[in-house]
Amino acid sequence: MHVVSREEMQSIDQYTIKQIGLGGPVLMENAGRAIYAAIEPDLSPETRVLVIIGKGNNGGDGFVVARQLLDSCAQAEVWLAVDPERITGDAAVHMNAYLASGGEMRQIEEEHEQFSAQLDRAHLIVDALLGTGVRGAPYPEYAAVIEQMNHSEAETVSIDLPSGVPANGESFDHPAVLANRTLTLECPKLAQFVLPAARYFGRVHVLPIGIPSAAYRAVGIQRRLRNRAEVIRTLPVRDPFSHKGSHGRGLLVAGAEGMPGAAFFAARSALRSGIGLLKVCVPDAVKPVIGAGVPEAMYMSRHQLNFESITGVAIGPGLGRGRDEEALVLRAVEESSEVPCVIDADALFHLKTHLDVLRARKVPAVLSPHAGEMARLAGVSVKEVERSRFALSQAFAQNNHVYLVLKGKYTIITAPDGRQSVNPTGNAALAKGGSGDVLTGILLAFLLQHEQIMEAVCNAVYVHGAAADELVKRGHSLLDVLATDVIEMIPPVLHQLYSDTTGR
Repeated sequence: MHVVSREEMQSIDQYTIKQIGLGGPVLMENAGRAIYAAIEPDLSPETRVLVIIGKGNNGGDGFVVARQLLDSCAQAEVWLAVDPERITGDAAVHMNAYLASGGEMRQIEEEHEQFSAQLDRAHLIVDALLGTGVRGAPYPEYAAVIEQMNHSEAETVSIDLPSGVPANGESFDHPAVLANRTLTLECPKLAQFVLPAARYFGRVHVLPIGIPSAAYRAVGIQRRLRNRAEVIRTLPVRDPFSHKGSHGRGLLVAGAEGMPGAAFFAARSALRSGIGLLKVCVPDAVKPVIGAGVPEAMYMSRHQLNFESITGVAIGPGLGRGRDEEALVLRAVEESSEVPCVIDADALFHLKTHLDVLRARKVPAVLSPHAGEMARLAGVSVKEVERSRFALSQAFAQNNHVYLVLKGKYTIITAPDGRQSVNPTGNAALAKGGSGDVLTGILLAFLLQHEQIMEAVCNAVYVHGAAADELVKRGHSLLDVLATDVIEMIPPVLHQLYSDTTGR
């Protein structure tokens, strides 16, 4: 499933209309019917529905919904935020169709007190005020309506995106609809995955409206929302005649005397994720601690570090930030140039002034920063990272020849060629120390078992988040999940994925 910007969605619409020949009124009809089908199960003779309409294409979708509501059991009213004479184009076509079908509409400005009273009585509000094409703050008349909608106790369902929210997720301080549900048309928009915009969407459902895939190919969309079917289709299939060396010989460089847990989490998660052989390089004082918990791995001291026969490296969890560790990071990144390398945590700290070693690698490294680490790497504020997650990730990955995993509520994976994938799994239970170390281990194991780096990284992030989701389904709260819980949930998640043969 594609994820698009405002400009990309407009280009897709125009290509569909002008090159493919599906007219705007047809797409609007498809959209309105899909929206009605989504809300229809919630309607009853007692349901009072208000469809609040603006002058653009979003309003046109609202008129199609309103026309469907004429034949429903619900009590529905249409309220316009503008003079009907300002409604033109495809939206006017459907306004006239609604009126010709026996529909009525009222203007908010002319009957403001009645509108307020109806808002107080409504059970469901269909927000068809503003769509993806809007830039900047809403006009005052729209802003006032949005404020009233937000004070209503009715459930608010927004069409495409909550009115007032910038489609590209730009920072804003003007009024926007706080939707309970957003019925996004055809594909998700950037704003759904970027703060503060993401807080306004509520539950999101994506509704197809009949745009052919040729339109996406023509526009050249490089962003996708990862789904379960893609994960299943791309997971590696084990040869029944394989041996331990067939599934990767990994090296984990991690751990410090005060932080043995990070190396433990990364090592155990790598083994739970299918790596064939794992060597762990830690300080001598740490080896007994980790060795007792992860006896399946082999161990070496830091002074014994070598890369002989290694097919993949991960470095960083709990490593430390001294000069010796900096030298260790640079050596590992440089000497593992021809094999996959995962760089996380303290290793990211040391790379701030050594980004040139990343660009010199033959096999692009995989970096997995959270927002704070990304801010340090890119030389910007955390606020700027959150405000520009897609653009910043893409620029950094392309400029430094890396795969970038920008962690967060919706982790964004970016390839060196600019392709991006948004991960839908995971929850706030992962907001706890050790979670990132678990992901490092899964990344290392998957990189050594998949043929394509991008597929390995996307699948690792998906499984990591799915493990947290499964823990909550099985009775954990968002507060009590530990890194060790996530590790032990990897096997059930993998079992579910491998048991589902869809798409394989």
